[in-house]
Amino acid sequence: MREELVALHKELRRYFGENGGQKCQDASRLARKEEIMKNMDDFSAENPSVSPLALRKKLYEKISEKFEPVLFPDSPFYNGIEGNGGWNCSTPSLWLLVHQEMPFRKEAVEDIERFTIARQECFFLSSNFFTDLAHHAPPIPQVLEKGFKGIREDARNLLLQNLSPEEKEYVKTLIAGLEAVKVIQEKYRKKALEYLEKGNLTFLQKKFMQMVAQSAARSPWEKPQTFYEALNTCAFVREIMGELDGLRTNSYGRVDAWLVSYYEKDLKEGRITEEEAYDLICRFLLAADSLYDHDSMVNAYSEHENEITLTLGGCDKEGKEVFNSLTRLFLRAYRENDLVYPKPHCRFSANSSKEYLRLITDDILAGRGIYTLNNDDSLIPALVKDGKTLSDARSYCCTGCWDIAILGKEDNAGGGYFNLAKILECSIYEKESREVLEKLHYSFLSLENASSFEEFYEKIMANTLTVLHDRLATQGKNGKRYGKMIPAPLNSGCSHAFMESHKDFMSGGQTYSPSAVSFCFFADFLDSLLAIKELCFEKKICSLPALLQAVRNNWQGEEGEFLRKNVLRSSHWGDNKEVTRTLGRRIFEELYSFLRKYENEKGGKYQAGFWCYREFRFWGEKLKALPDGRRNGDLLAQSLNPSHFRCHEDITGVLQSLACLDMEKVAGNSVVNLMLERSGITEETAENLVRTFARLQLQQLQLNCAGREELFDAMLHPEKHQSLFVRICGFSAKFISLSPQWQKEILERTSF
Repeated sequence: MREELVALHKELRRYFGENGGQKCQDASRLARKEEIMKNMDDFSAENPSVSPLALRKKLYEKISEKFEPVLFPDSPFYNGIEGNGGWNCSTPSLWLLVHQEMPFRKEAVEDIERFTIARQECFFLSSNFFTDLAHHAPPIPQVLEKGFKGIREDARNLLLQNLSPEEKEYVKTLIAGLEAVKVIQEKYRKKALEYLEKGNLTFLQKKFMQMVAQSAARSPWEKPQTFYEALNTCAFVREIMGELDGLRTNSYGRVDAWLVSYYEKDLKEGRITEEEAYDLICRFLLAADSLYDHDSMVNAYSEHENEITLTLGGCDKEGKEVFNSLTRLFLRAYRENDLVYPKPHCRFSANSSKEYLRLITDDILAGRGIYTLNNDDSLIPALVKDGKTLSDARSYCCTGCWDIAILGKEDNAGGGYFNLAKILECSIYEKESREVLEKLHYSFLSLENASSFEEFYEKIMANTLTVLHDRLATQGKNGKRYGKMIPAPLNSGCSHAFMESHKDFMSGGQTYSPSAVSFCFFADFLDSLLAIKELCFEKKICSLPALLQAVRNNWQGEEGEFLRKNVLRSSHWGDNKEVTRTLGRRIFEELYSFLRKYENEKGGKYQAGFWCYREFRFWGEKLKALPDGRRNGDLLAQSLNPSHFRCHEDITGVLQSLACLDMEKVAGNSVVNLMLERSGITEETAENLVRTFARLQLQQLQLNCAGREELFDAMLHPEKHQSLFVRICGFSAKFISLSPQWQKEILERTSF
């Protein structure tokens, strides 16, 4: 880390040491939260029939009234950090969710009980019962364009139209939210003036507090005019939406595409130098990177995660490449300061500039597996097929771990996981699963007596679609309540479409309203079906009951070992065989067609995806043996990847095999995680690999590059490998900070 940033890093770590992560520990802030929530309890008791919008309006007023700004003298950014609303949501605005969900839980008790059981049993997952409340995209573009003041003027003009009483109340609540932003911004100005009046500041600290005092007098209430103000706006909008609407908003947007005009204008008019801009970028990024102590151990589910992302590269609305001076400065900041957060999502294509790709791949080859590469050549056509205009599709941002959204026009939450392997397990282990299936009201067909592979396929797919129907229909039905129960007028009213729709974004008020569902462990599911097809119905090595019994016995015994050896020689995802591609396409097409029949809770369509967080380990540890050769508790396949213990093909063949699916139907994104052997790859081969990935129309690429000997040495001599970062799944961490279990998982990945 650059020496001049060390002081800021220490300041941030002192603060986030108590307030970072999931829970705020600061006594004064917790007291304010409790006071606001007590005020809201009293207000609700005195006004029992008041609407959720009236409750939200009261929350806006109380939060802004009690808000205490946090400034760091070594940073000029005032981005809403009080309860760190954008991630840990210690904000009192969550009161509304708790208050409104209580009666809803009583009304939907049966569905909630079933969903709770299904989640506990690992059938599927979402970040809330019936809608995702953790992966939201802040409407930054509109604030950059108009400022919050301009949006307020639009809202005031909207009140002059012929609106329904409910619409009028919504718009008035939006105006209250916007005015709460103004109050909070003014508190930052006053806080900066307090620092300046007290003195005892270094020259640089005084400069930063003057910048805050001057800028907070106008922006982002008024639209930003300088690069510094625009950069601050990206951070401020993300945090303030979390603080006031109780949303986990998680993107800084397309910083190089959106802000380069501000930067170039400042350069031209002498307001900033390249090195001053670089210093601002470093301090901007450091706020997100300091949320966690990267030297603490990664073991449990949500450690070292903060969901904050930014997007670099790609193309503009006309299709011209975005690779500019700001792109270079942001990539330089990550490299020179060993940053992990905010997660850098880099858009690219087969025709991306050599310099751009080399800046990314050279850092990966140096052992910094922190990047997610998003292929425009595949994702843009998929978004267009899904209903976006070409211009909007070209403007996509990356949010969360791998979500894709058009900021300001779409809020595509991506917390929906669907466990194909679990359905296969319950279908095979009929007796053990009977009680759980009865509680879930799932009626599964027995696989045991299938007389042909076609009959077996139809039965397992029927079981799969039974669960998928429950997941989609129940969420679509119950999720519709959330837009009314916990309206988010500030986030919704700043979106592009609100002035026409007059609706909350959770009620379909944005231009696009999709939800993504990830088909997890596709490889394990497909490989199991291929093994049954070949061993039981083509080669007739054994009967179907015999194979299923060997699976139930965890492949133990002489016969079990014999059958497992034959399974491991059968076709599998990643082998690039026609039989594999044909069955893989058939399964996906059937899942996709079924998925598209349903309407989500926002009135939009469900999108298909292939991604997986840490469930490939944690769900795998709970899952029994499967016909693909897995034993009890083994890891499951990551995202779109082949199974780690089945695939031994070369990297080109693997990628060609994965590309057999119609990626234009995967608007929810598909992820491929690859481990590269450092000794066998050069700068040129890394660049060629990325371009090949693009040409094959695959979507999201995550790369690690480290030699096995290097990893073992890092376990023995961690002090020598402080800058070795690995991509675990949707996040990255120091290899030496991983628990022994996670280090073992990285070491067992297939290296190419």
